[in-house]
Amino acid sequence: MPRAATAATWDMTASNRIARTRSFLTTLCLSASVAVAAASPGPGEQEVPDAFEVCLACHAYEPDEAPLEGPTLWGIVGRQIASVDGFEYSDALRRHPGTWDRATLDRFLGNPQAFAPGTRMDMGGLRNERERAEVLGFLEQLKPAADAERTDDD
Repeated sequence: MPRAATAATWDMTASNRIARTRSFLTTLCLSASVAVAAASPGPGEQEVPDAFEVCLACHAYEPDEAPLEGPTLWGIVGRQIASVDGFEYSDALRRHPGTWDRATLDRFLGNPQAFAPGTRMDMGGLRNERERAEVLGFLEQLKPAADAERTDDD
């Protein structure tokens, strides 16, 4: 094979490799951007705080999400204690009067057994005040947009 033909072939092959690499890297970057955008909260959505992860083992938190072991947390703030239709609460919570406001949830999440001795919630509590505040702030966002706007205007 003549020397000039070999060099030209190598140049074309190298050129093709560079073009393919550029194409691959462009595709990879675009895919990563799409993945990040899909995973990021959109306007009006809130990112799930790390401290809330422990709740996800037993509780659903989205509007039409299937219930898990515990009652749904969607709309919990302002809801009567032990009032989710179809959920079988412990006697300890059924006998507890009131609504789930921030202060009541704070006491419950800090030590569920002290709040309602005999509750079936076997999580030991969120003892860290900062983490509990993160969870409470997140729970306050779990409501229909109209309710969120009404609360913000009050």
